[in-house]
Amino acid sequence: MAVINLNEHEIPNYWTGNCFGCSRKNTQGLNLRFWLTEKGCYTRCSIPDHLCGIDGVVHGGILTLLLEEVAQWTIISHFGKFGLTREISVRYLKPVPTNTEILVEAQITHQSEKNILFRSTVHSSEGKLLTESESNWMFASPAAISRATALTNLGCRSF
Repeated sequence: MAVINLNEHEIPNYWTGNCFGCSRKNTQGLNLRFWLTEKGCYTRCSIPDHLCGIDGVVHGGILTLLLEEVAQWTIISHFGKFGLTREISVRYLKPVPTNTEILVEAQITHQSEKNILFRSTVHSSEGKLLTESESNWMFASPAAISRATALTNLGCRSF
């Protein structure tokens, strides 16, 4: 679990698109902010009630989104590239309550020239492990993402 360190710094977010997780301009999104760590990054957030599955419990899809966001921002901040998820395995260990601060962290577990593996976690503010995942990502250039998604402007500057 990440411990705030004075040597860690917030990762600049130049994304101008409408990403639900990280966009500053998406008024219905989470507007997540990320901090760099030696082997990954983390975010702290509180998920509102309207994103629940069962009343008072964060929807599993939202938790998966959070786990992917910290992995993606690790790739952006550590490698200056984008990543595409090849696969993700999520274990929901305990219910994650809405309107409660959580810590979401990604750590690089293995890296090759074309792929990167992560272990990502969600912890309560008390440090209890609530959700964990393992994911496999491929590196992708903005041009490759643009071709694959038919986007012409990815809305970002150099990282």
